[in-house]
Amino acid sequence: MNRSEIPESAISGMTWPALPDGPAARMFALARQLDESQWWASAALEKNQMRQLELLAGHAVRTVPFYKNRLDCLLGILPGDLTLNRWRDIPILHRADLQQAGSELYSTALPKSHAPVIDATSSGSTGRPVTVKITMVTRLFSDAVTLRYHDWAGRDFSAKTCAIEIIQSGSTGEPTGWAPGYISGPMMVLAIDKPVDEQFDWLVAHAPAYLLTYPTNLAALVRHSLDRDERIPGLRQVATMSEVLDPSTKEDCERHWGVPVINAYSAKEIGTIALQCPEHGRLHIQSESLLVEILDETGRACDPGEIGRVVISDLHNFAMPLIRYEIGDYAEMGEPCPCGRGLPVLRRVLGRTRNRVRLPSGAYIWPRFGTNRASRIAPVRQSQLVQVSETEILVNLVVARPLSVEEESALTEMYRGSLGFPFDLRFVYLDEIPRAASGKFEDFRSELAL
Repeated sequence: MNRSEIPESAISGMTWPALPDGPAARMFALARQLDESQWWASAALEKNQMRQLELLAGHAVRTVPFYKNRLDCLLGILPGDLTLNRWRDIPILHRADLQQAGSELYSTALPKSHAPVIDATSSGSTGRPVTVKITMVTRLFSDAVTLRYHDWAGRDFSAKTCAIEIIQSGSTGEPTGWAPGYISGPMMVLAIDKPVDEQFDWLVAHAPAYLLTYPTNLAALVRHSLDRDERIPGLRQVATMSEVLDPSTKEDCERHWGVPVINAYSAKEIGTIALQCPEHGRLHIQSESLLVEILDETGRACDPGEIGRVVISDLHNFAMPLIRYEIGDYAEMGEPCPCGRGLPVLRRVLGRTRNRVRLPSGAYIWPRFGTNRASRIAPVRQSQLVQVSETEILVNLVVARPLSVEEESALTEMYRGSLGFPFDLRFVYLDEIPRAASGKFEDFRSELAL
C-alpha cells in the first residue's frame, strides 16, 4: 500500500509521523504482508494455507466438541504434509449442521491472544439466519482486507462516502470514518427502505465522492436520475454489496453516470470473500484469510468456466472454526488473472440455490435479467419473477402506468428468451415489491422444493 494519507496516531500531540496503537499497528503490519502476498504464486499461497489449516484443525480437534471425531480423516498426517486433496476428505459443513450444532462448535479453550469474541449474524434471507463467533484476529484480517479493497479501488480517504443500506440496530446514525486505522472523511448512512426519490435527493444534497449500496437499489437510482435528467454532483465511484451485480446495472451506471462500479463478494458470517481486480475487473479470492473451494454436485473441484457450490474454510477463526462450510452460494471458477496476482479468480457469483430456474427436464439454469432490461421495453419500476411450478412463473411488476398488450408481449418474449423455455408467465401488478428484512432484493427466486 503506497499512500500519502497518514494513519491515526494514538499518541497525544503527535500527528506525523503517526504512532498507531497496538491493534492498529498489528493491522498495518498485516496489511503490509498482504501487499506482498498478493503477488505470490498460487502454489505458495496454497502451501501457506495448508500450514495454517494444520494449526486450525489441531485446535479444533482438541477444543471444539463438534470436531472431536469429524477430522479423523486427517489422522496420521505429519506436520507440514497436509495437502488440499487430503483437506477435501473432511465432510462438508452445511448451514443446517451449523444451526443444529450450536455451542458444540465453540472452542472451550480459546487462546487469550485471540480475544475478545463477538457475534456476527447472517441476514437470514433463507429464513434461517446463523450466528458465528468471531475474534479479534478475524476482525484484524477484516480490517486489513478492507484496506486492500480501498487501495485496489484507488479511493481517497479524505473524501465523503454515502451508504444506502440496512441500518443496524444500535446505530446512532451519526457519521463515522470508513478507512480502518486512518483519519478519513465521513460516511453518511441512509436506510434502504426510504423511497428512491428521497434517496436521490439525499445523495444530491450530500454530494459524496463514493456511494455504497445494493445493486438493485443502484439500478433504481440510475433510472430515477434519468427520469429527472439529474446527476449526483461530485460522485467518483459506486461500490455494490450483498446482492449479485447484474452486468446491465454496471453498464447502465457507468454509461449514464460516467463513474466506475466496483464489486465485492462477502458473507456476514465469513467476511470478505473476493475483491474486484483493479486491472481486469475479475474477483480475486482473499486467500490469506480464507480457503475457498468451488465444487460441483459430486464434490469435485470445478475447473475454470464451471459453476459450483461455494465452500469456505476460515483460516483464523479459533473461537468457532468453520471448516469446509457450504455458504449456500454458487459461483463460476475463473482462469488465473493476467494482472500477475496469484490470488485465485471467480469469474462471477451467481447467487443462491433458490435463484436458479428449474426446467421441466430437471436441468437448472441461471437467469440473467433484471429490472433494467424490462425498463428498456416498458415503464417498469420494479420486477421480480417467482417460479411456482415447473411450467409457471409469476411476473411481479411495479409500473409507472398500465402496460399495453404489445409491451406485455415484448416482456414475455424477453423473459422467455432469458429463461430458455416457453414458461407460462402470469403478470401480477403491484404497488411495491418489498425487500427482504436483510435489505436484499431478488430478481428471481424459485418456490420449488430443491
